[in-house]
Amino acid sequence: MEQHFDVSRIVGIEIMPLRESHYKWLPTKQKTFLWGIFKLNRWHPEGFYSYGNYTECYESGCFDAHQYTAEELRKHNYIVEEITNTVYEKPRVVIFLEHGYKIHSTFDSDSEASEWVSNMRIVSGKEFEINHMRTSRLKT
Repeated sequence: MEQHFDVSRIVGIEIMPLRESHYKWLPTKQKTFLWGIFKLNRWHPEGFYSYGNYTECYESGCFDAHQYTAEELRKHNYIVEEITNTVYEKPRVVIFLEHGYKIHSTFDSDSEASEWVSNMRIVSGKEFEINHMRTSRLKT
């Protein structure tokens, strides 16, 4: 989805580079109860789990975590390296506008995000300091 905004209203830009996500690949595992003493005839399916846990615990108790496939994660803007089963968050650029508004855009690579920010500098006519693809700030 293309976003339209007044580039003269930009007050800052932040670049978040490609980084490893919290999703971890886990193999199929038999379900147990009472601290693993008793095994059930049910299984946790293989897949990507949040923080590498088969369960999620809340104040109300612990429940089976949802496992994700590589395709599901790709649909949610993640990059999945299937050889190593590593999941990465796509590079993201946050544009800060006047009055506290923010606009987010994701990219397939750090260089694509950097190029987009460079083009934004040209289009806006504003100079931004770029610090090793981490954060950009408007020069004052």
